[in-house]
Amino acid sequence: MSLSDEERIRRLIFDAVAVNVLKKVLAAAEEAGARVAPVKGVVLARWLYDDLAERRYQDLDLLIARDDLPRMEAAVAGRGWPVQVRSAEMGELEFTVDRLTVEVHGEFGRRDLSRLTTAEVLARALAERRTFGFEIRRLDDVDHLLLLVANVVKKSFTYANRHQPADLDRLIAGLRPRWDELIARARAAAFLSGLRAVSTWMADEHGSPAFAEFIRVVPAAPRIVPTVVRWYRRRDRPRANRLHTAGGLFGLALATQMPDDLRLRTRGLARLVRRGVVRRLGREPG
Repeated sequence: MSLSDEERIRRLIFDAVAVNVLKKVLAAAEEAGARVAPVKGVVLARWLYDDLAERRYQDLDLLIARDDLPRMEAAVAGRGWPVQVRSAEMGELEFTVDRLTVEVHGEFGRRDLSRLTTAEVLARALAERRTFGFEIRRLDDVDHLLLLVANVVKKSFTYANRHQPADLDRLIAGLRPRWDELIARARAAAFLSGLRAVSTWMADEHGSPAFAEFIRVVPAAPRIVPTVVRWYRRRDRPRANRLHTAGGLFGLALATQMPDDLRLRTRGLARLVRRGVVRRLGREPG
């Protein structure tokens, strides 16, 4: 993609603001004793792309240990940063610093999507200063890829960030020597079906040679969900692969059924139904 000079400058200015905000938020988290790590755009633009302006992003994303979320909320309140979203159930906190949106996530994608926890992946993260010149926790690349996979699944394959396919493609190619480890971690997290579904989506919908190769070594997870997905793909639609059309309630319900663990699938679907009923009653589910 060729960027105009104006667009390139605009993105670099935004990135400079974002890095300054990141430094402030990390300082607040450290002072509060909260474990956090920057994820997605602000770091992947540097780790995966030759030119960080190529990877556009619009907000700052951080992962936080679920137990540390109250401490982070107190730190945000103490600094007077305006809060837009606070969800105890979903483990989400969204606030604004210097007119930039900061999203703090206390769940790995979404609760009940896998057995992976934010505390677990943060425990594997390594402290480093090379990326920004100040210390951050860097997620293990396997965990970062699984986080992107979880985000695609939770967004029902339909309105995932348009940069996620490129991020996934670069990550899976770089992880080639660790594919066995990636599969083992996804299996332990009861998220092999989600990994396989997104790998198929990447190979079929986005023409990724790396994922087309990877999908051949990912073990099948024979359950009812693949059957439902195959049925959905066969419906009369213009493209061969139908996952990109799995929107609305069906897509959300499909997302809850991606874990390999029946208990996770049941809890996820029950939570989706409960939140829908609460909203119908005109209340915020929290």
